[in-house]
Amino acid sequence: IVANAIVYSFGNDIYSYETGAHSDFESIRAVVRPAYIWDQYNQTGVELGYFTQQNKDANSNKFNESGYKTTLFHTFKVNTSMLTSRPEIRFYATYIKALENELDGFTFEDNKDDQFAVGAQAEIWW
Repeated sequence: IVANAIVYSFGNDIYSYETGAHSDFESIRAVVRPAYIWDQYNQTGVELGYFTQQNKDANSNKFNESGYKTTLFHTFKVNTSMLTSRPEIRFYATYIKALENELDGFTFEDNKDDQFAVGAQAEIWW
């Protein structure tokens, strides 16, 4: 099965923490998450994401930000639905890369523009 999302957003004459008052922005974010459900309790998949954003300040200076991420995961769950079966616990490994970062100049540890992370997350609802 595959879950996906794409979001386009824009704003005109707004306040931005990065570019100040009277800024404009345009942004696109996309994610696709194919997964294989082994049985009622196990699911393995990958999540691929990309984002790009451009802010323009009051003086028409443009600032770009973009990047991508790749996540490999295995989930233990209580049903076969990809998006609605809870509770679940997910173990994952993620690689994230900043391609452009003119908005806030954020860097990962050691001033790198990429990061590899391994972790676990749990989701519950009632």
